[in-house]
Amino acid sequence: MVTALFQKLIILIVGVLFLTSAALIYFRSKNVNRAERTQIFKTAEYLNAWIILICFITTMVYGIFNHYELKKSVHAIISLNYSEASQALNSNGTRYNMAEIISDEVVDRAIKKGALEDVTVKQLKSCLVVYPCVQGGVGDESEYHISTEFAVEYHASKDTDHLDSENVIKLITAAYKEYYIEKYTDNFSLSSEKPDFAKMEYMDIVSYLDKETGAVLNYLYGMAEKNPSFVTENNSTFNSIAGKVYQFKETQINQNLRSLILQNGVVRDKGGYIDRLAYQNKNVDFDRRKNNASYNLCNQAIEMYSEEMTRVVLVPTWDQSGKYYMGRTKVGVDELSVMATNFSNYVASNEKEIMDNNLIINKIAEKTPNAGLYASADSLIESIYNSIKGFEKEAINAGREYSSHKMNQCIAVTIYGISLMNELKTLLLFAAFVYVSLILRHISKKFPKKA
Repeated sequence: MVTALFQKLIILIVGVLFLTSAALIYFRSKNVNRAERTQIFKTAEYLNAWIILICFITTMVYGIFNHYELKKSVHAIISLNYSEASQALNSNGTRYNMAEIISDEVVDRAIKKGALEDVTVKQLKSCLVVYPCVQGGVGDESEYHISTEFAVEYHASKDTDHLDSENVIKLITAAYKEYYIEKYTDNFSLSSEKPDFAKMEYMDIVSYLDKETGAVLNYLYGMAEKNPSFVTENNSTFNSIAGKVYQFKETQINQNLRSLILQNGVVRDKGGYIDRLAYQNKNVDFDRRKNNASYNLCNQAIEMYSEEMTRVVLVPTWDQSGKYYMGRTKVGVDELSVMATNFSNYVASNEKEIMDNNLIINKIAEKTPNAGLYASADSLIESIYNSIKGFEKEAINAGREYSSHKMNQCIAVTIYGISLMNELKTLLLFAAFVYVSLILRHISKKFPKKA
């Protein structure tokens, strides 16, 4: 604020000097004739040493204050380089909103990221402005334009005067990139709430842990499909992390934990759990019989077709160039065969589920585990759950690294600080203004006050 005040004061003093000198020359020039006026201007000392020295000193002082003021204002250009940007969309297809660049969440993240002191979100946000670099109009179709470049300007205020302007704009753009990646690119997380395992049956816990690891694997396989060669900072790929998770799932969950529970009949409520599995078997068996009936019905319908109809059927048709040819087409048997295969698979799945439930019922019914086995199962469950959370964190970090790598190519940031050429141009113009003012003051003294 002080530098801005002194800068304006210098301009004001020079401006007043210019106006008073010009006014004096104008009024006093009436006291002399044209030849005398011309003589005064011709004989003026335009290279007066004192004038040049004062001009130099004034310009340097102004230049110092001007430099400090310019340092308080920085701007950056954020360029969106992904295909959806030209349609005003985010990378996930949602509507793009440039106001998010300086949103409260982004500004708060920037303050925390840079550990900025003595400044609030409201104070810093009031110093920021965002607008599209190229704006279209709605008056005519030729004026339609969707900007993919946005300017972010920072102008320090008295509340943020103690902050480094260039550092602030870097923090804002970096925070926006992080915000964008988390909100609009691939993200993944399991349930944040830990279930109460003490209220769950042990085999239900096995199913839950199996499902959680399956979710991590699905995410990793999906990311590996997008970029199988991407390597994280820890020299891991999506496939290598997925391999660890799969091995853990098969060894710790499907072998160690499941085997411990089944072989020792570990259960919280033996009677209630056996009744539940028996009831499930009844429902599954109903589905099995229904699917089996559908399978048989499809086979009966296929047998009703004559042999001639099940052979290749050719029908006249034409290609894209308009030429006719005989093309093979599907008949009802083809559709029925596919349906029969599907129903057969459903029957096999139902039978497997019933067999698995019967195995669990038999193991639980014939065993009576001791307290030590329950403690071992609980300890193993806790260990497996913590390991899954670790794999989840590793998968999320790898996904964010990939998204950050991808967004560094899709969101480019260019920061513009003080332009040396513009600053020199300003100083030259100000120096010329000071010089003219001083010369006019010097010349005005040569005009007589009265005729």
